[in-house]
Amino acid sequence: MGMLDDGGTTVQAGAEAASSAETILDAAEKLMADHGYAATSISAICRASGLPVGSLYHHFGSKAGILAAVMERGTVRFYASLAGLVRENASPEQRLQQYYAHAPGLLLDNIPYFKILHASLAGSDAEVLERVFASNEHVAVRLAAAIEPVAQRAGAPDPAGLAIRLARFSATYAGGAMLSSGYQRTRLHREMAPLHGMVLMVIEAAAAGASDRS
Repeated sequence: MGMLDDGGTTVQAGAEAASSAETILDAAEKLMADHGYAATSISAICRASGLPVGSLYHHFGSKAGILAAVMERGTVRFYASLAGLVRENASPEQRLQQYYAHAPGLLLDNIPYFKILHASLAGSDAEVLERVFASNEHVAVRLAAAIEPVAQRAGAPDPAGLAIRLARFSATYAGGAMLSSGYQRTRLHREMAPLHGMVLMVIEAAAAGASDRS
């Protein structure tokens, strides 16, 4: 079909391309969550998605590229859902409390993504690890944006630096809690319950230390 001057064909082609990319990601996410990244072959993704190998390489370039897209989509989906549960008119402290309160349920709603993340961290493929670390950092940056205003209002020195460190700690803690809870909802809520208070304690300690030195 030729290209239309009004852009109709371009829009349709773009929608079809986006749809096929999502189909590939859906199939890859399930396979990688069930079997691990290393055990998931390109041919298996093709069979599960019903799309040819050329389509996979066109959209993502490689299996590692598919993993990176799966991770990026999972991160965006998680934080979009989290942001939707936080009241817009909440104070920074209330917003942070709501982030931590809603996090366990949303972690379990996105189990395939986190299973892939945890399994990939145990691998030795340098390219895969680089992509996973990049995804982890993206998660930390998003959470740090909610922590920093609280640290700033408390008077903690270097609130941005403290926020990113606490965000990385929170992500590591949450990952460990998911594994130790066996992805069971009640146990995960119980194991993650202290995390918000721990973050606040560190912020308060940093602020108190700054006050003592002044």
